[in-house]
This record gives sequence, C-alpha cells and structure tokens, in this order.
Amino acid sequence: MSKLPRLFINQHLPEHYLNILNEKFDCDYHDGIQPIQSDELLKRVEQYNPDAILLVGSLKIDKQLLDKCKSIKAVSTISVGYDHIDVEECKKRNIAVGYTPGVLTDSVADLTIGLLLATARRFEEAMQTVRNGKWGPRDILASCGKSVTNSTIGIVGLGRIGMAVAQRLKSFGVKKIFYSGTHEKTFDNETDQKLFSYVEFFYLLSQSDFVIITCSLNEKTKNIFNSDAFKQMKPDSILINTSRGSIIDQDALYDALSSGQIHAAGLDVTVPEPLPPTDKLLTLKNCLILPHIGSADVTTRNKMIQVAIDNLRNYFENKPMVSQINV
Repeated sequence: MSKLPRLFINQHLPEHYLNILNEKFDCDYHDGIQPIQSDELLKRVEQYNPDAILLVGSLKIDKQLLDKCKSIKAVSTISVGYDHIDVEECKKRNIAVGYTPGVLTDSVADLTIGLLLATARRFEEAMQTVRNGKWGPRDILASCGKSVTNSTIGIVGLGRIGMAVAQRLKSFGVKKIFYSGTHEKTFDNETDQKLFSYVEFFYLLSQSDFVIITCSLNEKTKNIFNSDAFKQMKPDSILINTSRGSIIDQDALYDALSSGQIHAAGLDVTVPEPLPPTDKLLTLKNCLILPHIGSADVTTRNKMIQVAIDNLRNYFENKPMVSQINV
C-alpha cells in the first residue's frame, strides 16, 4: 500500500470532512477555532513537512513558511480571495494553488445588498433606539435613511460578484450603474446597455450615490480608497465593501466619515481581522461593520469546503484541480 500524502490543516473542520480527508491523506491539523500562532505554525510544519496545506481563513502562505515545507506540492484555500498566498513564490516552486471561486458569488452578493440596505436605512442605530428604550415620540424625520430607488450606483470591479450585485440592484429600480475595472463589459440586451456605463474610477466616485467595492485586492487596488478618492465622492454618498479590507485606507475612511466628507460606510471586511474593539471606526454611528460573513451561509460554506477538498484530491490523483489559480 502506497504512503498517503501528508496534509496540514490550519484549523479544525467538521468531523465528516476530516473523515473524508483521512481516507486520502495523512492529516495533521490545528484542533481549535482560534488561529494557530505564527511561531508555533512554523515549528509545526517544519516537523510535519506536509505535501499539501488546506487553508481555513487567511493564514499567510509566504516564502518563510514555504521554506519550512521542503516537500510541499499543493495548497488549497477555502476562499475566493488569495491575497494571503504568495502566488509568485508558489510558481517558482511549482506548487499548485487551488481556491473556491463561483460557489460563493450569490452568498456574497446577497450579503452586499443586505449591508447596503442596513447602512442606507441606519438599521444599527434604529435597533439601538429600541434596545435603549428610546423608541417613542420623535421628529418625523428622525431615523430617516437614504433611498436606493432611482439612485446612481457605482461598482468598483464588475466581476462575478459585482455583476451578481448589479443584477439584484436592478429590481430596486436604480437609475444608473457605473462601473470601473480592467476592461469594459459586453451586454446583450438594450436595457443593460443603457443601464451600465464603463467609466474612469474618479468619475464613478463623483457621480455615485452608493459606491460598492467588489474588486479583487492586488497592488493596483490596495488603498485605492484613500483621502484623494474620498474627496471625489458626494457628501451624501455611502460606501460598501465586501471585498478585502486593504482596498480602503481606514485612517482616511475614518476622517471622511467623521468630517462628513461622505455620509456612511458599511464594511464586511477590515484591516486587521478581527478588528480590535478599540478601533476608532467602531466609535462612529455612520459606520456599520460586520465580521467578514459574506459567504457565511451553511450551503455556501459546505460547497467551499468540498471544492477545496476536491482540489487536493484531484491533484494527488493526477487530475486537474476543480479551481486552480494559474501559477
């Protein structure tokens, strides 16, 4: 009987997935929900010397870690984003990298719409009013928010998730959808041709009532939302980010929100994650922050885990990964 490939898993998974993996791999895993600390991780992978790593969360796969794994051949991450993986370093070492795009598109798009509505209509403030016993006679305009109907939407990054968000927003009767990104899209029907317009980034900011970030994080998009960007936005505009926290300069965002340069922000992603409870963004009433739950529905998370497992199983059976980053 051939020796099973060694697999390191950086966080505990549901038992039935571990059982599936144990059939094909010699598994070692961090048995806990809290992330394994960096020093401990490096010692552990050096001792275990895995042939593959299955990533839960945003554990960084960089040169330092890969140097400890002399036998590593494949990495599989349970995520659509892969900014936590040094893809170029993996390419140099001929390490296959799998990820889970597509399966979480609808889940993240749904969450994006929910976050947009919750921020625009000030759900968190309204719930606090009820909890604090302050729900009673008040000014007729108290707790009023911003309407999505007839608004102009700006989407930064009209990929799979951005387009899914846009399709949902069409049912709200939005007036116009501007988008920016690497290239212009082709639309089949005349209605969409009129509704969507490919524009330069700063023009999108200046014209949009709601700006939604769904682009990937890379060197071009890192901190693209900085003080210069916020100066272009309308004072009553609302910013929504369900992509990656590093796309926004959070110090600049705090200044823009606290000074009234922009109206509000809804974030599902931050830097760092988790965000410390003492972070100054959490002092603002006009900033609604969620704990990175874009893909957090049961069906989607199970699909993501299964794809990540299938990526590894396929690789070690000399089959193409289900979803592989082109390294």
